[in-house]
Amino acid sequence: MLHRLQYLFKYSIVVLIILACPLFSNAQSATKDSLLSLDITPVTITVTRLESTGQNIPFAVSVLQKNWIQLAQAQRSLGEALVAMPGVYAWNTDNYAQDLRISIRGFGARSAFGIRGIRVFTDGIPETSPDGQTDLDNVDMGTIQRIELLRGAAAGLYGNSAGGILQLTTENTDQRYAEIQTSVGSFGFYRWQFKSAFHQKKSSVFFNISQNHLEGYRAQSSMQQTIANVKWQYRFSPATKMTLLLNYGKSPYANDPGGLTAEQVLTDRKQARAASLQFNTGEQVAQGRIGWVLEHRIAARHSIRTTAFFTTRDFSSRLAFKNGGWVALQRNFGGGNAVYAFTTPKYRSQLGIDIGLQRDLRRRFNNDDGEKKEQTFDQTERFSGMGAFWLHEWKPVHRLLLTASTRIDAVQLRVKDRFLSDEDQSGSQSFRRVSPALGALFKATPQLAFYANMATNFETPTLNELSANPQQTGGFNSDLSPQKSVNYELGTKFLQGEKWQIDLAIFQVNLRNELVPYQLAATPGRTYFRNAGRSQRRGIEAFLQYKPIKNLTFLSNYTFSNFKYTDYEASGTRLDGYRQPAIPLHRVFAALQWERTAGLFCVAQVQAQSHSFVNDANTIKDKGYTLVSVRGGYTFRLKRFEIAPFAGWNNIFNAAYSNNILVNAVGDRYFEPAAMSGVIGGVRVRF
Repeated sequence: MLHRLQYLFKYSIVVLIILACPLFSNAQSATKDSLLSLDITPVTITVTRLESTGQNIPFAVSVLQKNWIQLAQAQRSLGEALVAMPGVYAWNTDNYAQDLRISIRGFGARSAFGIRGIRVFTDGIPETSPDGQTDLDNVDMGTIQRIELLRGAAAGLYGNSAGGILQLTTENTDQRYAEIQTSVGSFGFYRWQFKSAFHQKKSSVFFNISQNHLEGYRAQSSMQQTIANVKWQYRFSPATKMTLLLNYGKSPYANDPGGLTAEQVLTDRKQARAASLQFNTGEQVAQGRIGWVLEHRIAARHSIRTTAFFTTRDFSSRLAFKNGGWVALQRNFGGGNAVYAFTTPKYRSQLGIDIGLQRDLRRRFNNDDGEKKEQTFDQTERFSGMGAFWLHEWKPVHRLLLTASTRIDAVQLRVKDRFLSDEDQSGSQSFRRVSPALGALFKATPQLAFYANMATNFETPTLNELSANPQQTGGFNSDLSPQKSVNYELGTKFLQGEKWQIDLAIFQVNLRNELVPYQLAATPGRTYFRNAGRSQRRGIEAFLQYKPIKNLTFLSNYTFSNFKYTDYEASGTRLDGYRQPAIPLHRVFAALQWERTAGLFCVAQVQAQSHSFVNDANTIKDKGYTLVSVRGGYTFRLKRFEIAPFAGWNNIFNAAYSNNILVNAVGDRYFEPAAMSGVIGGVRVRF
């Protein structure tokens, strides 16, 4: 009986959303500005460091605005929004112990947890540690005003581990308001948030605090998370502005249900792996950060920008085995940059320097059925990097734009082994790399542009990857080498007012020493890494937005990813020509939004992807799937405040699919089943 009532409730939400749209459409009058419109049209792009419009950048870029990111979304994960962008794959949106994984053109697909190979910034401050690891426990989706994505290699701009760039911008401080929002949903989800902004004379402040709680679809998958942010801006003069950013995030628990075999998924997809229950797998984490940005315009053509930041992270994790299965990590990293910009109508350049320092204190203990016991590992790991870059943009004629960048990076990694019962494994490694990039864009008409670019990229293994030594000793895995690549891209961009936007990009990436994950039977749950000889990635990314009438928007994207090893041998087996795991060949997304400027909106979306392989040998597949979801809401605007109820229904047709793939897992435990059909509802009140 309860199941039938839940089923009826889900369909009632969809019916009400669909029926409400035409009922309210004639009753409301349009206003000049709409907070509810869906707008993914690129306006001003800053992720390429040289600020410009999307139509004047010879690289593949995408932008998402606040409306798509926040409205009627659960705001639990960045993956909710990124699905609208081509070329991006997001996994692990349900397993908070392993954190969100993101892949852009294959960069980041190797990650066992969190994000690697991609740089992420919030308000110009790095979320990514200097060694290339990103964890987004402390990012609150309810504060994000804008997401910019640079798809493709960006080592010439940002150095190490820059296979793609995500730049997040939090809400502005130039308004005055207070807002409370609460949401509830399936699988024991609830969320509350309070945020406020105010300004006075030269000073303005944005403040936010929120908490997420989830019981989880699977056993051993509950989590709780609290995040707070402060953004203070002070304008000394029209030419000088300072921004101070404070962030704190704490997750007292985020449990890990672990991977299942295909047979276990068919038997009971909600179950946790038996060893996950035995060893009480999961994590707890607390992270704090302070960031500072100073912008000063010296004269009409000259400006400088400086940043400084410091992040501290206290983390512990319980893995599904005894020997060394309890990990304690204390991470501190910081740094900053200084950039000088010169601007004329036909030529612009930036000259700058980036510095990043990182210190990890990593300890391991025996995990005795969820209890921390004897210490088995103790070492201090350090990463220091410095990069100097020079960017150029030149318009020799009206329709032609040329860009060039050169960056020199020096990286040093050091480890001090403090657990000496297996001898002293201390050591160091140093790398130097020059990363050039070239781009050209031709404006055939004011609406149509063609572009091409070539860039190099490199990724050193992260400290976590180096410390995962398959010899089961301390120190670094000396067999690992940095991954290097050369990237080629051709594309076209068409923009006709607010009615049409079409983007198309074709790319090829040639890689050497690609970092590939694998596991060992002795330590299931811990991921190790090795280098593949050579590999090649070819792909197509397409985006379409069309507004046939004022209140109706259709958008769609398609990604084709043919990523293969070309020279790779693992465990005595040649794998030349085999596809890279966890990346489907085809992925499609489409959404249809109907909205009234007075406050009503509803969105229906569908995403589908073909199968992907789960291991290097391509012997087992994760089947493809199609997901259909709807969401909508209405904003009642009164004299001094707004009330905005909203609701959504995810995975309407109850598709069974995997939310995460454990690449090359031992025991064939490759699959982490995703939640089935679920609903969300809530209300936002703004004063």
